This record gives sequence, C-alpha cells and structure tokens, in this order.
Amino acid sequence: MISAAILEFLIGAVLAWGFRVWILLPVTLLAFFAKMIFELIVGTDFLMAVGVSLVLGLVPQLGYAFGLFARSALVGLRSPRKARIGGLGNHRSVEGI
Repeated sequence: MISAAILEFLIGAVLAWGFRVWILLPVTLLAFFAKMIFELIVGTDFLMAVGVSLVLGLVPQLGYAFGLFARSALVGLRSPRKARIGGLGNHRSVEGI
C-alpha cells in the first residue's frame, strides 16, 4: 500500500503542474474504486476496504497540494526582488511638453 500511496502522491504532484483542480475528481474516483475492487477481491472486510480506499483516494489530493506549493515556491524564487528603474514609479510632468 505504501508504494501505491507514493505513486499516487507523485501523480498528484505532476498533475498540479499541468492541470486545474478539476482533474482531481476523476483521479480520486479512479484510485478509490480501483483499490476498493482490489481489496474486495483479496477478501478484506468491507469497512477495512473502504478505509484503505479513502486513504488512497486522498493521497493524490495531498500530492496536488504539494505540487502547487512547489510550483509557487519556484516561481517566487525566479521573480525579481527589486523594482526596475524607470518603471511605474517615475511620472513625467505634462507641463514640460
């Protein structure tokens, strides 16, 4: 289960770089139902299968949130920290024309 959770986390992080938040609904449902079917086939109790499936369905959302945080942190590191000279701060007088 840990390897599946790590894979789902990484999938969620990658999806944050290229897709909007609506991609989480099909990914979460797919992960939930796939794990639920697998757990029921293996012979796990129904409540235990639901619990494990819910945890595995939550992991892509956590990965998506981590991906958004990582993307915003990298954008923040690339942005200039000083205002450019001659930008919006300098105003010219209209009277001198």
